Amino acid sequence: MKPRERVLRAINHVQPDRVPVDFQSVEDSMPKLRRYFNTKDDDKILENLQIDCRWVIPSYHGPAPKHYPDGTFDGFGGSRLRLVNNQFGAYEEVVKYAVDEAERPEDIEKLLKLPALDDYDFASVTDLCKKYDDYAIFAGMCSAFYYPTLVRSMEKIFLDMVINPDLAHALFSVLVDWHLEYHERLLDAGKGRIDVLQIADDFSTQRGLLFSIDMFRTYFKDHLKKFVALGKSYNTKIFFHCCGSAYEIIPELIDVGVEILDPIQTAAANMEPKRLKNEFGDKLAFHGAADTQGTLPRGTPEDVKREVRELIDILGNDGGFILSTCHFLQPDVPLDNILALYDTTIR
Repeated sequence: MKPRERVLRAINHVQPDRVPVDFQSVEDSMPKLRRYFNTKDDDKILENLQIDCRWVIPSYHGPAPKHYPDGTFDGFGGSRLRLVNNQFGAYEEVVKYAVDEAERPEDIEKLLKLPALDDYDFASVTDLCKKYDDYAIFAGMCSAFYYPTLVRSMEKIFLDMVINPDLAHALFSVLVDWHLEYHERLLDAGKGRIDVLQIADDFSTQRGLLFSIDMFRTYFKDHLKKFVALGKSYNTKIFFHCCGSAYEIIPELIDVGVEILDPIQTAAANMEPKRLKNEFGDKLAFHGAADTQGTLPRGTPEDVKREVRELIDILGNDGGFILSTCHFLQPDVPLDNILALYDTTIR
């Protein structure tokens, strides 16, 4: 069975020849895989791991981010970032949010500096879709909540949602409009070969939602419907990424039109695979689930294999499961555990 067929069968709740697999990783995890497979070509790594999915994004040809003497640099929307190092690698953190000073809706447009869409080479997506034609092609990162948190602090956003709703609506709307145009160009460049469109909004902590269901309906549900409608107009499956305990919001996501739930963070409250499969397995396919908090960084290869077999038995029963990690692979995951994760699926 070819990779694309395997993935689409699983998404459509039909048992494929084996559970399909995906691969997502931060850059700091890649050097050990490049050394192990003796290649600088990451496509060769995916081929060796027998990954069934390929993610495509347009290349960017706009101005390079401006760097400042204090070590900070420009980020999305005009926010200021810095690199923060830990024992494994480095991550970007916001030093100054682009629109934290906004007090009225009209301030948003004045302070926000969104990238020009013409600075993205969407034609590169057309070429990638041709290159990866045998694979299931995933694309996009539509956002109604996550991208606003890149340009305004979460504390201010939560306060806006309670005491300054006009400002909150203005912030969410301007970024959703930008995303809709970006993703329409992206899907158009795919020329019908993009199989899955991702929406990504972390609405949860590991214990529950960040805000009430009523707040979700007030501020985000209609925006998510716009993304779903866009994806459906290009015949894509709708993939929703929500870290943490997404359990309470799953019925709302199904109602919006979501077909694939990611990343199935099994260490979070109410995200047990059996519960999810029993309650939602006839309506949703699941993507992810391999534990990057405990088993992968701190378990043995045998622990990893045992967990993978359990996930396949539960979530992969009668299709409906694409195995991947419940977060991008982090550099604290040993090489042997990465290999065990993927080796188990193909045997």
